Amino acid sequence: MLVKLYDKISSGLNLKIIKLRTFSFLCLTALMIIGCTEQSTQKQNQLNDVNEQDRNVQNRNSQAIQIEQELDTLKKNVSNDLSLPDSLITSSSPEDLSLFSGQAEIAIYKLNKARYKGIHPGEAVLIFVTEPFLTDKQVKADQPDDKKSQKVLKLNRIDRFKTGIYDYSQYTSVFTPIDNEKAKYPLKITMGSQDWCGQSFTQINKKKAYAYRHFSYFENEGDTAFRIPHVYTGDNMMNLARISPDLLPQGDFQILPAFNYLRSAQVSAKSYYANASIEETDEGYLYVYNIPELKRTVRYYISSKNQYQITQWEEHYPTVLNNEMHQSVYTLEKVKYIPYWKHNNAEDIHLREELQLDF
Repeated sequence: MLVKLYDKISSGLNLKIIKLRTFSFLCLTALMIIGCTEQSTQKQNQLNDVNEQDRNVQNRNSQAIQIEQELDTLKKNVSNDLSLPDSLITSSSPEDLSLFSGQAEIAIYKLNKARYKGIHPGEAVLIFVTEPFLTDKQVKADQPDDKKSQKVLKLNRIDRFKTGIYDYSQYTSVFTPIDNEKAKYPLKITMGSQDWCGQSFTQINKKKAYAYRHFSYFENEGDTAFRIPHVYTGDNMMNLARISPDLLPQGDFQILPAFNYLRSAQVSAKSYYANASIEETDEGYLYVYNIPELKRTVRYYISSKNQYQITQWEEHYPTVLNNEMHQSVYTLEKVKYIPYWKHNNAEDIHLREELQLDF
């Protein structure tokens, strides 16, 4: 009896143990499945994050490639110089000085030049012509491109005069945009001065400021390079007058004096305070500006005809050596409109005789 009872109890306990073990196994299996599922979800999320990062990198790479392509395009259109002009001037203005289209104005002036202790005889030649000008390289365009060049009014001014036994030759070139809004600041000015003592050369290029360079045989000048803020320039005044007298500055303003004056007077190249006025005359206009610090006054007599032709101008200043006030006077004598670049043969020498060129 006891044996049967023991067997029955043992059998029941074994069944419960089996059930308990089965339940434990099932719970453990369930936990393992849940854990694997969570790990799988985490790994999937990590994979999604990686894929998202890859897509972001690809997008950034695409943007970088696009930016690089745009930069390459820009580099082809502008100068690589870090000191670019404040605006790459590619004027869409239809304005032109028809008087100079296809030919040049050659104007000959009698010159009485104030230099050293007296007045010396000489002549000046003003050559006005329009031409295409590369705004990035800042040189005349051999093959004009509307996207990279614009039309400028170029003035070549040549002053030749004698001082006793020896003579001077001062050659200035000014390149001014034919655009009323941009003519204020020339794109480029160069000046070379030669005499029996030696020679010097000055140049500015319009960038974010004027890039000024000067090379001289004088010890106190030497070779220099620096920047000057954009201001009016004495060398550009005649170009402004020829485009339109309304462009000439009036009242108070800052000016960089004409380079041939700076060379002759041996004064610092910088901006100076100036004041100016303009008045109408029977023939056209009289424009006068004064630089008090230099005791320098310039007068332009501007005709209302022939694209505001300069009929005379005067420069009043103290000369070197004696520092006395003297006046240089330029008086118009001859004018000819001609494509001079087509007349460079020996038989064309008669044209110089017609212009009565002495030098």
